[in-house]
Amino acid sequence: MKLSIICMGKTRERFVQEGLAKYLRFLKPYADVEIRELKEEKIHDLKDAPAVRKKEAEKIFKAVRAGALLVALDERGQEFTSHDFARFMNSALENGVREMAFVLGGAMGLDEAVTGKANRVIAMSRWTLTHEMARLALLEQLYRAFTIITGKTYHY
Repeated sequence: MKLSIICMGKTRERFVQEGLAKYLRFLKPYADVEIRELKEEKIHDLKDAPAVRKKEAEKIFKAVRAGALLVALDERGQEFTSHDFARFMNSALENGVREMAFVLGGAMGLDEAVTGKANRVIAMSRWTLTHEMARLALLEQLYRAFTIITGKTYHY
């Protein structure tokens, strides 16, 4: 399975870069994973948030390959336990999904056009995470899901 992580902005924190590299390495036996960092829009004033989200949505739609199952990560989405997420991933595998695109918004979140078009909207947590930390948490949960699916001893 091909997994695309589409996110706004670069990963600047070194410890996050190291964590991403670690989980990308761990995921290699299970999936072909790519992180696509898109240029985020500058935010001059919070009142510009809707326009920023709209511009970023246009970039996101261009980055999602045709035929990919679109999964938006948004605080208003459905919360999963790790086992629920593993069942979701396993169901996609069993149903022949060849590519999934996980989309994380920038500082202003995702535009409703993205969440509205998504096949699934998932909330990672009720907490607010930086978009860099959200990338790392997503990769860790993807790895955890694959180990649950395959019966490996990572998740207890």
